[in-house]
Amino acid sequence: MLDEDISTIRRKKKSKDRVFLIMCANNVGTHKIPCALIDKLKAPAYIKDRQWPVPYFSQAKAWMDVETCWKWFNGVFLLEVKKQTKHRVLLLLDNAPGHFEAFERDNVRIVFFPPNCTSWKQPCDMGIIVALKKRFKYLYLKDVLDFYELDGEVKLQKKMQGWRLRRGAAGVAYKNPTHLLDAASYVKEAWQSVSPSSIKNAFIKVEIMTLEADQEVVNEIEDLGTEVTQAIAALNLSVG
Repeated sequence: MLDEDISTIRRKKKSKDRVFLIMCANNVGTHKIPCALIDKLKAPAYIKDRQWPVPYFSQAKAWMDVETCWKWFNGVFLLEVKKQTKHRVLLLLDNAPGHFEAFERDNVRIVFFPPNCTSWKQPCDMGIIVALKKRFKYLYLKDVLDFYELDGEVKLQKKMQGWRLRRGAAGVAYKNPTHLLDAASYVKEAWQSVSPSSIKNAFIKVEIMTLEADQEVVNEIEDLGTEVTQAIAALNLSVG
């Protein structure tokens, strides 16, 4: 019992729902390609009459495969790059099996990292993913706390509004579990708030190219955690 995952005790199963997130930015963080989501469902019920805040792709296992990779490259990456520059662009990818092969066209050259170097030569693993996750969690907790700050009558009205929505469409704003549309909105806002200096410094850490480190906003991530903790303390809610 001592070694058992508490989430599996008393018939409570741990959620295994996962989505695939595609992140891409230039080496100085001044141009961030919109994050894209990959999930199993082609048309989730909660998205009817709504728009995805980020590019969305469906795949049987919610994973990147060659077909989806091409869809992202042509429908997201290439369009965004053409909006920003006419110069040649180098796209660095890890060597995951779901990616297409190296090529060069439309002024874009694809280059892959060598095998077994993701953890120490992939810029996303040098702080970019962590920065996005911390902001994502901050936005989620903020919505949860905002609901608790409402008075009783407003809370009841919100719940009733949620009951009228299509099944599964009422998310965090209605005191329900987060659905994928909530997550997509958090991802979009979190990615927009990741600073260029965070991205640039991640590229500096992996020593792919020579850049000068930025010193601004050193403690921006820690400030987010402090703000959430203070908000919880003000509401006298326990933190697990």
